[in-house]
Amino acid sequence: MDKKLLINYIYSILYQLVRVILPVITVPFLQATIGAATIGISDFAGNISSWFILFGVLGVNVYGNRQIAKVRNDKENLSRTFFEILFMQFANMVIVSAFYALYILVAVRENTLIYWIFFINILASAIDISWFYYGIEDFKIASIRNTLVRICSVGLLLLFIKSPEDLVIYTVIITGTELLGSLAMFSRLKKYITRVPFSLKDAYRNHFRGTVALFIPTIAINVYTLLDQSMLGFIGGNMQSLNLYKTAQSFVKMFLQFITSIGAVMLPRVTNVFYNDEGGREKAIGYIGTTFKIACALSIPMVLAMVFVSPAFFPWYLRRSPNVVPEMIRLVQISSPILFFIALSNVFGTQFLVPTGRTKEYTTSVISGAVVNFFLNLFLIPRFLGYGAAVASCIAELTVTLVQYNFVRNDLKLSVDRSILIYLLAGALMSVYVFLIGNVMGARILTNVVQAGGGVLIYALTLILLKEELFTSLLGKLLRRNNG
Repeated sequence: MDKKLLINYIYSILYQLVRVILPVITVPFLQATIGAATIGISDFAGNISSWFILFGVLGVNVYGNRQIAKVRNDKENLSRTFFEILFMQFANMVIVSAFYALYILVAVRENTLIYWIFFINILASAIDISWFYYGIEDFKIASIRNTLVRICSVGLLLLFIKSPEDLVIYTVIITGTELLGSLAMFSRLKKYITRVPFSLKDAYRNHFRGTVALFIPTIAINVYTLLDQSMLGFIGGNMQSLNLYKTAQSFVKMFLQFITSIGAVMLPRVTNVFYNDEGGREKAIGYIGTTFKIACALSIPMVLAMVFVSPAFFPWYLRRSPNVVPEMIRLVQISSPILFFIALSNVFGTQFLVPTGRTKEYTTSVISGAVVNFFLNLFLIPRFLGYGAAVASCIAELTVTLVQYNFVRNDLKLSVDRSILIYLLAGALMSVYVFLIGNVMGARILTNVVQAGGGVLIYALTLILLKEELFTSLLGKLLRRNNG
């Protein structure tokens, strides 16, 4: 991994972690002031608005990233591509806004104001240009600016939220944060683009088909990232279960950002190399071989940590809401395997199939997962509520991973080599330590500190003692740089 990729990876992690960690930090406060059932009302309204946003944005987030990466060496072409995609995205969202307003007028009978407030999220999505910065591989400014915006949102929550009656204020703050984050992205545009003639007609002619092609896998993915919450609201009818399920997913995906950030960084690089460099295919495959090992090295200990640390974490973390602790522990433990499945599908799909133009195979994989998820949700949610949704999500992600592996196995020729076995052994040793510490010390913050510190040390030492190739190579480069 070269220097620029490493820097972009770090900045991508910074933003993604802040995006997930800050809401997680506020969980105990919000559980105690507003309550899970009341927050669930806003969660459900936000989930519904996300469906409309999904149909408005189409596949722009992935398509825009890829197209910008292709043309970033030609400023005029880059500028025209940017304006065409942005204005097409905005026009789509205007149309979708009308349908969202109609939905509120026809279908919403309670908490109507909350649904209207989520119009702010639709506006934020209409002007979101994060795909542009990903495409040109500039993660620094966007990450720092959005980090500051989200820190401010936490401050506002802590300052203004006092009771369940503050649900409207809570919703305004979380949606307003999204809008500020989108607006902040425009200040650096002059550095990269210039004014060029373009038309909305050309925008649809040049890009609509491409965004629709990627919209199919996008909506399929969202069947098991949005539909589970929608079905919990409609079928389960339990807002507390919905909120606890969403919170558990946030905890799991907090760790997932370390892995998916690799995909965000690698997609434009693999795209640019594949289409513009001599021997681009071989270079792209070389990148994937490295990120495959990184994904396994990170996800295996993360899954095990989620399982064994949770019982010693949530009792003190949610001590002001002890009634929800057992459910939170089980939800996190059940959901934790998706870290490993998504890590692998991120390598196979986001880092290889999408950048190399194999959209049809990528689409097939995520549709397979969506179908599995839908029918499992239909069967499991009425019986087990959030637990059923968590099981369905894990099996769906496993399905996506297996289908994608079947498509790429002849190209990438990946296998369970010595490094993967070392990761498994190191993870097992770490798990024994974490489990014993949790039982001996009990549920308190010091326990988690000892678990985390000792667990990381055991995992790293095992990799060093067994001379795992990737880890020792990276460590050697770091030591040589420091000595220099």
